[in-house]
Amino acid sequence: MERNKMLELTEGNVSKGLIKLVVPMILGNLLNIAYNIVDTIWIGQMVGRQGLGAIAVSFPIILILMAIASGITVAANVLIGQYFGADNKKSVIYVSRVATTISLITALILAVLGYIFAPAMMRFLNTADSIMEYSVSYFRISMIGFPFMFYYFLVSALLRGIGDTVRPLIFLAISSVLNLILDPLMIKGIGPFPAMGLNGAAYATAFSQFVSVAVSMIYLKVKNSIVKANPFDFAFDFNITKLMFKIGLPFAAMQLIVSVSWLLLNRLINSYGESASASVAVSMRVDSLSFLPLLALSAGIATMTAQNIGAGKMERIKEIFRAGVILSVSISAFTALFSILFPELIVRMFTKDMSVLEYTRSYIYVVMPSIIMLAVMFSANGVINGAGKTFMLMMFAFFSHIVIRVPLANIIAPKMQLWGIWTAMAIGNFFSMIFSLIYYFSNKWKKNANIASHSASN
Repeated sequence: MERNKMLELTEGNVSKGLIKLVVPMILGNLLNIAYNIVDTIWIGQMVGRQGLGAIAVSFPIILILMAIASGITVAANVLIGQYFGADNKKSVIYVSRVATTISLITALILAVLGYIFAPAMMRFLNTADSIMEYSVSYFRISMIGFPFMFYYFLVSALLRGIGDTVRPLIFLAISSVLNLILDPLMIKGIGPFPAMGLNGAAYATAFSQFVSVAVSMIYLKVKNSIVKANPFDFAFDFNITKLMFKIGLPFAAMQLIVSVSWLLLNRLINSYGESASASVAVSMRVDSLSFLPLLALSAGIATMTAQNIGAGKMERIKEIFRAGVILSVSISAFTALFSILFPELIVRMFTKDMSVLEYTRSYIYVVMPSIIMLAVMFSANGVINGAGKTFMLMMFAFFSHIVIRVPLANIIAPKMQLWGIWTAMAIGNFFSMIFSLIYYFSNKWKKNANIASHSASN
């Protein structure tokens, strides 16, 4: 049934298949953003400044842990996609079992280490004494829920590998709605719950993630899915593990490189005052909304590429790339044009302080047009990712962000101030596109790309 249901990814209209695959992913990303906003509102209104500060302190560490989780699950997505495309059901089952075991072990190790070393990490981040206790407690409870979050990432990646992005959206919706209901009850102590303050919000998140895991496990069992993600069904394979880390670790490192470059740029931007710093907060939200469809399209292209490589239909990948470029450029061009025409409207969505407008407008005028270049890059990267060549993506990120963008910003900024930083970012985006296109058109990504040519099952 699953084979027939997802057949359009290796046959039929590419654009139609890509859109069908990507739309639930975009909706999931929007849901996640909406949840985070409302969650922050609950904490800000009910706990106050200390609660918001504790979340802010914990965020960089959680971001690193999520990067590691996404790296491993992206590797699982590539392998499952290729074996599913090759119609090798036995290997799909075996790889999903091994991927679940690897993910469980990794998640538990990271969660235990995070729980134990929470106080040391908070001190390393120079956490203020007034929120130290809040921060440690919130982070430790978050570590209790981390394996459940990891599992959701894994199941989403496995199902996406066989072309199913609807079920992950449903699991996320259940978790998000439950979390938003429990937040005020557990923070304030309404009904059967004791008042737990910020800890209540953390427990609400952990419990909601657990429910999402339970629902997804029941679904996979009842439907007898080709994807097997039973955490109690231990399966280890050295070769698959090695391959997953070979694909996954560079992808995680790429995300960390991008985050580090942003930290370095933020440090430079903050030197221009409070309004400049505030403009970054607004600009980042504009970026996040702009990137939502592009990231979803890139992930969709990666899945379609993996399936078609597995099916031995390399000729369709050119069509996948072309469809991805058309869709992503169209979306990013609209986003850029809207931002340039209505910068004040965008700023007013996030703040009433119009001193931020001038800085944000300069960002929009310089950086937003370059989003079109990133649209092309994300399409090429989707193909490269689907072929399992994530090491190259990591290297492209390193050169465009660390070698070009950050040093250039430091050189230009003294003369052009924030305009110089924005210009450096746009130039970095241009080189990101060039690096990815050169590698894509070189066809080097095709070398040893068909992992599914060898069966994974023992």
